[in-house]
This record gives sequence, structure tokens and C-alpha cells, in this order.
Amino acid sequence: MKVDEPPLSPWQVEWARKEDEPELLALFARAFGHAMSPDQWHWKYAAAEHGGALVRKNGQVIAFYGGMPRPIRFFGKEDTAVQIGDVMVDPAQGRVLTRHGPFFKAASAYLERFIGPQKDYCLGFGFPSKRVNRLAEHLGLYASVGEVQEASWGPLRPRPHLTVSIRPLIAKQTGLVEPLWQKMAEECSNAILPVRDGAYILHRYLEHPTTFYHVFLVRRRLVGRAFGLLVLRDHGDGGVELLDLVGPLGHLPSLVGIARQVTGGLGRQKLFAWLTEPVAKALAASHPQLVATDVSIPTSIWQIPSEVERLRDRWWLMGGDADFR
Repeated sequence: MKVDEPPLSPWQVEWARKEDEPELLALFARAFGHAMSPDQWHWKYAAAEHGGALVRKNGQVIAFYGGMPRPIRFFGKEDTAVQIGDVMVDPAQGRVLTRHGPFFKAASAYLERFIGPQKDYCLGFGFPSKRVNRLAEHLGLYASVGEVQEASWGPLRPRPHLTVSIRPLIAKQTGLVEPLWQKMAEECSNAILPVRDGAYILHRYLEHPTTFYHVFLVRRRLVGRAFGLLVLRDHGDGGVELLDLVGPLGHLPSLVGIARQVTGGLGRQKLFAWLTEPVAKALAASHPQLVATDVSIPTSIWQIPSEVERLRDRWWLMGGDADFR
């Protein structure tokens, strides 16, 4: 289905359809220099009725602006945001980040159609580099509401745990995540918190088509009650990445300690994590070393009233919220 365009425009903006997947995967390879499998594409956009806006020039797909729905708790209330991903333009197009370029055409069409009051999604967010974010701000598409920091910890020697058990989570146990998630959501009522319930953990980590994650459920030994959940990815010599934590906020520093022991048991030299300011505050008792990254957290402001100050440093995000990690 085409989006209305001025008669003299060289661009044709359309909503992506299933039949467009081969062209979009070919564009992905041209734009990023490596391929994405069809299985991974389907996994990413499984919940999206319209995967995104694409731009054609002379019949060829030259740009795409994708979005993946994400249920959130917006200051304690249930709502739905959209994570912007796979923003890509054919390198052959040259300068593209202008109001006359295909990026702007795809982005503005998507944001106007889907994001804002009385629309499908209350907010849009993503993980662009600061350079891309500044250019999108200049075009009036985004406003920055936070930054990603990288935390790191040294490994710890594994030791027996007398009070808790640590076991890999399997698909049939995802119901045990629910009380952890509910407690976390209650305690984060002053944040914008993407949902981390059992269904999300199953889809995001256990059913990922290409990447293996270590998903551990920590339980109290005597009563069997869930204490917390942590998700790790082993990058070999690059260290172990802490991608996600679910549980009462007071338990999260202890979960970091367990992750450091897993890191030591794997023989890796560091544990590291991407996180935003609210997560950094919750993990302060674990004494991370924090450094800035080149990644900003934007929110969409295209044709909607800006609530930038209300949203600033309120997103609770970790590396697992970025679909590419």
C-alpha cells in the first residue's frame, strides 16, 4: 500500500509487506555489509502488523524504517511503544539525512502514521549513534532523552551458594518469571519500563533463531521461590555481557554478583552491560565502572507535543532491549 506523495516526488513511500522481504534483506546486506537470515527477520517483526515504511526509487527499494512493538509500563500504566530498528538507506544514494532524502521520507511517514496520541504507539525509541541522533534531531524527528552507559565488573571465583540455586531457565518454566516481573514493575512506577514477563523472555532469548543466551533462574533453596532472573551472552575473549535482569530492585546487585561468578567460571576477564541511568542507579551497590558510549536514547517528536523533559533519563533499558545484541 502506497503512502500519499506529491506528484513530482522521485520517491514512492509504501508500507512493507511480506512480499518485500527479499528486497529488504538485500538492502540490509548493502547497507550494513553483512546478511540477516529470513528467520531472524521474521522473529524480529513477528508482532508488527506493518513492519515499517519503505521507499522505492525507479521501482527499487532504497530505504527502510522499521518498527517492532514493545509493551511497556509507562510510569506505572500499561501502554505500547515501538522500538525503531533496521533504519537503512542504500549506500548508493549518497547524502541521505536531509528533508529531501529517502531516510526522512520513510521516517516521517512511519512516525506520522503510528506514533502519538490516539495512534498505535505512545512512544518510539531506539539505540542510534549520537551522530545519527543529532542529525535526526536536526530534521525534527527525534529528541534525545537519555544515553547508554557501559558498566563493567571484574570476574569472581565461583563458589557454592547455600541460600539460592542457579539453574538455566527452560521454556516450560517461564511462568516463574511472572512474580519477578510484577514486583519489578511495581517498584519502577517512576520509569518507562519495557515489559519483561515470561512471554517476552521466551521470545526474546529462548526462541532467538541465531543467538544462544545463558538465561538463569535464581531461586531460594528452602522454599523454591524465585529470587531473580539474569541473561548473559558469552563473547569469548570480549567478556560476558549482562543483557537483562528481572526481579525486585533490591535483588539486582546480588544478581550481578552471581553473573560475575558465572563470568569467572567461564574463564572470561570481565562482565559488562549496556544500561541507562535508572538501571545504573539500581545497580550502584554492585560498584560498576561506568563509561560513556556513543549511543543515545531518542524519542519521537514528529508532529506530536514534546514531553522531552518528562521522559529524560526515565527509560529503563539494558543491552537486551536492543534487538541486535
